[in-house]
Amino acid sequence: MGRWFNRSRKRDDEPPREPEPTGPVIEITLTGGGRRPTTTTIGGPTAYGLQYRAFHDQYGATDPRTLAAGTGYAQELMRSNDVAEAVTVYQEVVGLRSSAQGPEHPDTLRSKHSLAFALWQRGSHAEAERVQRDVYEARRRVLGDSDADTLHSGNNLGWLLIELGRLDEAEPLLRTVADGMARTLGRDDAATLACQMKLAGLQHLQGGSQQAERALRDVVRRMTRTLGPTSPVTLQARSNLLVVLLDNGRAAEAVDAAQALADDAGRVLGTTDGVRLHARHSLARALAGVGRRADAIRLLADTLPDSERGRGVDHPGTLEMRTFFAQLLIDAGDRRAGREARAALAGCERVHGPTHPDTEKARALVRLIDGR
Repeated sequence: MGRWFNRSRKRDDEPPREPEPTGPVIEITLTGGGRRPTTTTIGGPTAYGLQYRAFHDQYGATDPRTLAAGTGYAQELMRSNDVAEAVTVYQEVVGLRSSAQGPEHPDTLRSKHSLAFALWQRGSHAEAERVQRDVYEARRRVLGDSDADTLHSGNNLGWLLIELGRLDEAEPLLRTVADGMARTLGRDDAATLACQMKLAGLQHLQGGSQQAERALRDVVRRMTRTLGPTSPVTLQARSNLLVVLLDNGRAAEAVDAAQALADDAGRVLGTTDGVRLHARHSLARALAGVGRRADAIRLLADTLPDSERGRGVDHPGTLEMRTFFAQLLIDAGDRRAGREARAALAGCERVHGPTHPDTEKARALVRLIDGR
């Protein structure tokens, strides 16, 4: 079964509850050693952090301006991929909001919602699920089951459960959330469609590939009509449909669909975006499936550097792509096979550990090469 693709989310899919602080740009004059003063302009996380601490000193820890600045600082840290520091700041903001506004205040819950995602990105998966579950249950009590914020929290909790492999827990939750979103937000709302896309993916992971294909085709059709064929969520749905087509043995159909998706995603999102990289990986699988192995090898040789640059050498998607590349090279008798297989194995051991199925797959390729 192919890897189900989940697009990384940089921010909540909920409307903001408070105005976000304007990103600061700070000028600092430096003197020393008898030299003439120089002025340095600081932006990005450093400026956000200075603003947060300045507001903390000027207005107090729990002033709304300070808390808004802290939220902006954490968001900027996430955008800069400083996830560990973002978790620390979000935890600080959650603690301050809990003491000043109460643990179930809407702003406290919103900060906890963001904290859950930051924890997941840091690799603290069990803690992320616990925090997100707390947010969902609190919103059910405070706002009710049909409130949009409650539904968004349940949707994210379902996603976390899928990622943790707890499919039996995720399935009834996502069905409840999808039904609630259809009633509250509308059948063709972007969030409703995204939740239904997750449900189709869950069906695929549980072995109902034909049912998942029908559901995903319907979601893609409705997304294309209401959101457009190149909206980020439509591109993600098209990417997920490719997984199902390939796992259902529909390689010939997947060739054209993957090529179109790769072109659209590259034009809209850029060459190193995850959707485009996933589409090109799927295209390589499809090309190999219809006997065009040489074309698949050339495609992956061109795409792997983009994946390393955009996602990182040890990203699971890069490692999966490298493992498949090594398999194709082995089949073709290409001398690059050993290098790529060993690089894939080393990366999988670092990221997944020695007993993970992806690690075992890469190890089997190395053994195959060594046995020749």
